Amino acid sequence: MPCLEITAPKLDIETKKTLSGRLTEVFDRDTKFGGEIFGIHYNEYEAGSASSGGEMWDGETGRPYLHLLLYIPRLQRSEKQKLAVSLTDTFTECMGKPDWKPVIHICEHPYDNVVVDGKLLSDSYESCAKSEFYYKLPNE
Repeated sequence: MPCLEITAPKLDIETKKTLSGRLTEVFDRDTKFGGEIFGIHYNEYEAGSASSGGEMWDGETGRPYLHLLLYIPRLQRSEKQKLAVSLTDTFTECMGKPDWKPVIHICEHPYDNVVVDGKLLSDSYESCAKSEFYYKLPNE
């Protein structure tokens, strides 16, 4: 199912709770998938363990390495554009750092590439089996 991996400096539990709730709301609002199936995992690091733009982040100055990796079934381009803006704005707002804009990679997959409870989703749900991964993208 859809999930998000967040790589960022160590965060306190309250920030993670706020970020998790708000990102799930955005995901639920901006996609056809429900927030109840959306998972988030945090990959956190200490100051001095990552760089951005060739400079080590010391925990005080500059912009840290910020990366969001979204695993999701195929979306239309317009849906991805909306979601990208929403995820970026929500992340930046929750962090309280206007210059902290994450790089987001969207990793799309067909339902044949997702296993839940030991079964391919395309084998578990008829609607997933009928869902086509490849479709002609509109010229937007």
